[in-house]
Amino acid sequence: MSAWWPRLPTRARTALAAGTAALILSGAGAWWLHHDVYTTEMEAARGTALAQSRAIALEFAGVRARDREATGDILATSPVLIIGPDGPFPSWLPRAFPAVVAQVPPAPESARPAWASVRSVRFGDPAPSCRQEPSRTSTGQPVPGCLSQAAELAGRTVDMAGTSIEVHPAGAPTASAPAAGRYTVYVAVVRAGAARAADALVPALSGAVPLAALLVALSAWVATTRALRPVEAIRTRLATVDQPGSGTRVPVPVAEDEITRLARTTNHTLDVLDAHARRQRRFIADAAHELRSPVTGLRTVLDVAVAHPQRPAALADALRATTRLQHLVDDLLTLARLDGAPGAVPEDRAPVDFTELVRELLIELPHTRPGATAELVLDAAEEPVILPGYRDRLRRLLRNLLDNAARHAATRVTVTLAAEAGWVECTVHNDGAPIPGADRERVFDRFTRLDEARTRDTGGSGLGLAIARDLARHHRGTLAVVPGDRGAAFLLRLPR
Repeated sequence: MSAWWPRLPTRARTALAAGTAALILSGAGAWWLHHDVYTTEMEAARGTALAQSRAIALEFAGVRARDREATGDILATSPVLIIGPDGPFPSWLPRAFPAVVAQVPPAPESARPAWASVRSVRFGDPAPSCRQEPSRTSTGQPVPGCLSQAAELAGRTVDMAGTSIEVHPAGAPTASAPAAGRYTVYVAVVRAGAARAADALVPALSGAVPLAALLVALSAWVATTRALRPVEAIRTRLATVDQPGSGTRVPVPVAEDEITRLARTTNHTLDVLDAHARRQRRFIADAAHELRSPVTGLRTVLDVAVAHPQRPAALADALRATTRLQHLVDDLLTLARLDGAPGAVPEDRAPVDFTELVRELLIELPHTRPGATAELVLDAAEEPVILPGYRDRLRRLLRNLLDNAARHAATRVTVTLAAEAGWVECTVHNDGAPIPGADRERVFDRFTRLDEARTRDTGGSGLGLAIARDLARHHRGTLAVVPGDRGAAFLLRLPR
């Protein structure tokens, strides 16, 4: 089954499974119905046999001398066994099956007048005398007792329904009247009638069971086909998506089920891919624009230097342009690496002394941005503050924040470091112009500059804050602008 079952289509597997289950269940139901009919018929036959046993017992108890021959005819023509005080009455049943008498004992001494019992008795082969001489009635007519009824009982397990009765004949006992005492009357319940009634259902059930299984399998096939139509529609629509950013969306079914959630998840994935494609195209366009400006400036400076070799200032300008171009390329490579593993934390993390790292960068800040003063404010319960991370990337993150703060500060940059339960908070504040509320998220977009009056040489490339936020996210942290009217502040939160 493992070889061919997985290769079948979903609707075929569903139809086969449903049809097999229906076949098993309907077969079990058919067997139960056959058994129930047989059991019901047998219960009815046992009730009828008990009623016959009581009727025969009453008739036997009230028989008179002139009716003795009639009673003999009953015993000769019916599968009846009467056990009296002196043993079984002579009839064809004990004569044909003498071993049966030992299996059906008389009613116990403690039995009440309404005593009744049903015993299962195994009939063997009839005696040879029964097969040779037919029974006869009082009129001398042969009866089919030993010839037909014995053959019907032979080799079968038969229920014997028995009742007891007390016989008290009026007057003195006679030779023809039954003797006083307790009599037990057994009537054989032949199971052939119940079997015939149950077997009459077999032809109908034999056709109904496979038909029911077939109908269930077809219904499962149709239902599965209709259920998979939305999936096929989703597949067809996805097949038309030739590139990210095309705006294609799959249809969403009305029903709230797994397929609807699949369609919504697919559309969300397409939204993410489209947003990523737009971001990538915008990044490529911005990167090309940003690279073109320093390259063009560098070529211009070199052309001047070649044309006027006596001007040493041209080489200094070329060096500045090359340095800016190098920083821009480094930023682009950093973003490319971060985009290649979004949300990943470096595997070679190690404990980093975050407090010492902030101090080192604040010492370097006045040298990199002349005129700016820096201050570190520690608001921590423990010092130093240690957190797991990648030292070079954390250094790049803090340096970008401090460079941005120094670039926009009027005179001062303040760094506040605080340790909370499970988190480290680092606030970088400058006393420059505040960031408008509408731009507090836009400043983290790539190649974004809010101060258009600044030149590109002093205003940066617009990648520092974008790289800082991506690095914070790679450390499972956050970076956001702190609302305020006095200067600009950025809050960095990193897990400990």
